[in-house]
Amino acid sequence: MTIERIPGPAIPEFGAEWDAAWEKNLLAQALERVRELIEERQFQVFDLNVMKAWPAKDVAQTLGISVARIYLTKQRVAALLKKEGDW
Repeated sequence: MTIERIPGPAIPEFGAEWDAAWEKNLLAQALERVRELIEERQFQVFDLNVMKAWPAKDVAQTLGISVARIYLTKQRVAALLKKEGDW
């Protein structure tokens, strides 16, 4: 086997970790700005369903609201977040 045929070690993309940390920071800042614009309950719904990945059924049961309300809140908060963070 020639040296050209030996696979090289995987080289991680330069700066990938830094980019991920930067994106995480931008998201956190956008979330804080959106949190100031909405009711705490709406943020709680979004946080549980989207950020913590709870199923809508579980969020609805825990908070005593309908699953439809979960989806509506998720959509509205996500739209605000996209506008705020330019995602």
